[in-house]
Amino acid sequence: MAEPLDLRIDVSDALPAAITGGEPLHIAAWVFMPDLLPEKPTVVTLFNGGTYDRRYFHFEVPGREGYSCAEYLSARGHIVILPDHLGIGASDRAKDQMLATREVAALAHHTAIERIYDQLRDGRLATLREFVKVGGGHSMGGFMTITQQAAYRTYDLCLILGYTADGVHLTFGDQLVRVHPGDLDPTQPDYDKRDRSKLRKSFHWDDVPEDVIAVDDALLVEVPYVLSTQSIMTGIVTADAAKIDVPIYINLGERDVSPNPHAEPGYYSACRDITLHVLPHSGHCQNFATTRIEMYDRIDRWVRDQAGAP
Repeated sequence: MAEPLDLRIDVSDALPAAITGGEPLHIAAWVFMPDLLPEKPTVVTLFNGGTYDRRYFHFEVPGREGYSCAEYLSARGHIVILPDHLGIGASDRAKDQMLATREVAALAHHTAIERIYDQLRDGRLATLREFVKVGGGHSMGGFMTITQQAAYRTYDLCLILGYTADGVHLTFGDQLVRVHPGDLDPTQPDYDKRDRSKLRKSFHWDDVPEDVIAVDDALLVEVPYVLSTQSIMTGIVTADAAKIDVPIYINLGERDVSPNPHAEPGYYSACRDITLHVLPHSGHCQNFATTRIEMYDRIDRWVRDQAGAP
């Protein structure tokens, strides 16, 4: 498998000066190009969740294989884009990250993805006349996908992984934490590194190997306070979810953040084609579950079926 292409997309012209400070602001992204493109090309964009960067979907564990969703999908003919959220990982930070709300991040992400699509059309990455645009993400990435799709209709198909349109029910240690709209605290620092030890039971099923969890913990990144806090607010995307009218694939772990997985499709009232897949023996982070290939395979087959590909 060839190494992914490493892109930096300047989105500063689309954003307010208060965000950019009048300077270039880039969204970083990996692009995985398959060896052979199918007759009906598909482009799958996946955003990571909170406390992660784009390595979540291209996870490498020494001595183990099969933890890269991006490689799995690329090997089956999909072009895969893994961006870093605005202000996370290799993407640039806003001049004042406290101003970088979900709406601002959605505009930055939409602009970056559209510009990568342009590179797939004009010969810089490929020369494709048409392709199916698939977008999604895990946890905070699912939150941003709902926000972005409702505002800009970036994608033809959506993948909502490990997220709930109702409001995140997340357990820290043994305590259920709920955050309500308006609960932002302006005295908090722009960035913080969260303690994942209190999230272990929520994130991982009991059979996830210790060396996998050790690598996961080593990849912990700082998260911007506003974006990460908004992502777990009760009901923050409920109205946005109701606007999405493209086909949707929802994947939740058997132990995840939704209070009622089977109620999730009802939040997407404009959508006529919804698939719900509850991944067995999986915590919130399905990508580390021993059953993760079931999810990878379902995404591959669902996307190809929706695209009308063989």
